[in-house]
Amino acid sequence: MVVGRGVNRYWLLLPFIWIFAVLFICGLALASAALNVYIRDMRYVVESATTVLFWLVPIVYPFTMIPAKFHPLYYYNPLAALIMAMRNILVESRAPAMSLLMNLGVVSLAMFFFGWWMFKLLKRRFYEFL
Repeated sequence: MVVGRGVNRYWLLLPFIWIFAVLFICGLALASAALNVYIRDMRYVVESATTVLFWLVPIVYPFTMIPAKFHPLYYYNPLAALIMAMRNILVESRAPAMSLLMNLGVVSLAMFFFGWWMFKLLKRRFYEFL
């Protein structure tokens, strides 16, 4: 609305995109929390990964700047897929590609279940390390 674009019908997709983002972040949080009990320097790994991911996500540069051979990699990066889907809806007033949404959903669900599985597996010995 600030840039002159109004509400469009694709805004109905935003809650689903946000749910995928929350699932992905919860999976990462569960995995890193479980590993933090055993590896005390996980804080530095998370900080470094966050910095790298920031520059691998097309926020400060357009997706068109990325060479075509790296496009599939960006479609499987859930943060890049999230930003590109939201940019398509909010800035360009068009629907994101269905393949982008499918990849976002699959990778987000996979990360959530991986994090949940890892936390469940590692929590048995938390008391020995805490």
